[in-house]
Formats: sequence, structure tokens, C-alpha cells
Amino acid sequence: MHRSGTGIWLDFKDAYIVNISEGKQTGMQHLRSGVEHKAVKGGTRSKTPWGPQYSPSDKSVLEKEMRDEQRYFEEIIRAIPDDTEALVIFGPAEAKIGLKKAIEDIKHFSPTFYGALSADYMTQNQIAALFRDFFANPEQYAGREE
Repeated sequence: MHRSGTGIWLDFKDAYIVNISEGKQTGMQHLRSGVEHKAVKGGTRSKTPWGPQYSPSDKSVLEKEMRDEQRYFEEIIRAIPDDTEALVIFGPAEAKIGLKKAIEDIKHFSPTFYGALSADYMTQNQIAALFRDFFANPEQYAGREE
């Protein structure tokens, strides 16, 4: 068992960072993402009959989403305490996979990284209990990584 661990529960709207030390919760931080996932709306008609239709670029909208997601992941990574010995990510959506990749790209990441596991939407108390349970016995979650 690790003396200190950090658990991150996230989706594309919110992230909860829970710090556990010697089996007890020492803190919880809530971060809002600011990532907006929206479909590209139709364009505008030309003023001339049979003129071209202007449509916004799908590429520019997707690039903005990717920049926002990357900024969100960087903010979460900065919130991980320096003394963390172990890290695990839980969440219901694809955001956990994106954060996992961002963490794996860090060359000198020192905590033991248990990976990204699926979890439904939860209350803050349920999230805290999940991480206390995980860090008390991480082996019970073996084989559940995505």
C-alpha cells in the first residue's frame, strides 16, 4: 500500500482530484473543464440567387475542442500534488483515456500509475469513498483498466 495517492474522477465537464494519505482523505479539488462539445451548425446563404453557401470549417471547431481538452488535462496534471506516490483515474467517458495519454506522454512522471478505469457518475462522497477503497486495496481492481 502506498502512503499517499491521488485519484482523479473526470468527464468532459468536471474533474474531482482526491488526495489520500495513509488511508484517509486529505483533500478534494473540483475543476471545471470549459470544454464545449457542440455540433457545427449550418452556414449562411448567399445574397445572390443560386450563389454559394458559406459553411464554417469543421476542422477549426474540432481543433478548438482539442486545444480546450489539452488545456483541461494540463490543469488537472498541475493539480496532482508533488508528493503523490500513486495515481489512478476513474470516469464514465472518453475524457479519462485522453488524460491517461497525456500523463503517459510525461517522461519523468514519478508516481505509480494504475491507469484509467470505468466508473459511473457519482456524488462527491461516492468519489471520495471509491478512492479510499482503491488505495486500501488496489489489487481488487486489477484487470479493469481500459
